[in-house]
Amino acid sequence: MDFRGITLLLLVISAVLLSTDGHLPKCCVAVSKRIPTKIIRNVQRFEKQSSSGLCDIDAIIIYVKMPRTKGKKDKRICVHPNAMKLLKPWMKKKQLFSSKIAAP
Repeated sequence: MDFRGITLLLLVISAVLLSTDGHLPKCCVAVSKRIPTKIIRNVQRFEKQSSSGLCDIDAIIIYVKMPRTKGKKDKRICVHPNAMKLLKPWMKKKQLFSSKIAAP
């Protein structure tokens, strides 16, 4: 590879890194269509992944707090967008429950 080729490659890599706020995105490459109830109970948060962005498929990324894992990051699980039907009611219940606990 000549000097021009290396320079061009470095420019492309720089452009990609700058367009993703300095880090490469962690995209889901496959999704699960089913979520066990045990997993839903431990969902901490979720976010949407869009195929119109940098990633190839639409997905919901759920972050699950795994029992007996102190100090570790939440586990990422990629699920089909239709899973929102299951997640929304559960997150509402969880939010209401936590706000009742926090209230004096």
